[in-house]
Amino acid sequence: MKEIMGEIIPMQNKNQEYENPIIVFLWNAEKDWPVEFVSDNIQQFGYNANDFISGDKTYAQIIHPHDIDEVRENIRRICKEGIKEYTHRYRILTADDQERWVLEKTLVERDIEDEPCHFQGFIMDITGQMDSEEMSVDMISTKSPVVAFVWKVEKGWPVEYVSDEIEKYGYTTEEFLSGNLNYGDIIHKDDLKRVEEELSRRCREGYNDFYQEYRIYTKESQIRKVAERTLIIRDENGNPSKYQGIIEDL
Repeated sequence: MKEIMGEIIPMQNKNQEYENPIIVFLWNAEKDWPVEFVSDNIQQFGYNANDFISGDKTYAQIIHPHDIDEVRENIRRICKEGIKEYTHRYRILTADDQERWVLEKTLVERDIEDEPCHFQGFIMDITGQMDSEEMSVDMISTKSPVVAFVWKVEKGWPVEYVSDEIEKYGYTTEEFLSGNLNYGDIIHKDDLKRVEEELSRRCREGYNDFYQEYRIYTKESQIRKVAERTLIIRDENGNPSKYQGIIEDL
């Protein structure tokens, strides 16, 4: 495979992480969507992650009052029809009551009785696009700038789910879902050990999230730098059961 010379890519510091526009969420499938996890960069909207994780604030409370009924109805329909993933746009209010348009892309996690138990996804601010005089709500693309993944907690990170946006790196979803290609197979060989060790450490020390930058190979053996932001989903005993996250092309 094609190689490049250079230093190992360092992890971002906290300030850089807060500036990342992609905010990762894990919502409970309950009334008003209580937040089980939200990445610290929710600060870009003036909130603190603990405001949500503590239960003091639910996600529904920050959705614009003119949009909340439509969001509720969309999610009700999605759950009823057994849809696995969805993308939609709506407005939220920041901590100082400013209006922001966001794009949300979410996976619906179901329990053994096939009932929704969690929503795992992310939101990103698309206000700049919506403010364009040449744009309307219907004209804004719902194609995400990031690739969503669900990885198994196994060597090489077999892929349980990957969004269609993986095609921008030359791969198809079927290549991963068939088991013929693991996610670890496309991580640059000079970065793989570092990524493995850091993820292992965060799992061992009880963290619920993982962030790191590294390089991957495209299908054509080109090298791209990506940022990964992942939730470490744990079972009732506190052991990692799956990894759900996104990668963003840097």
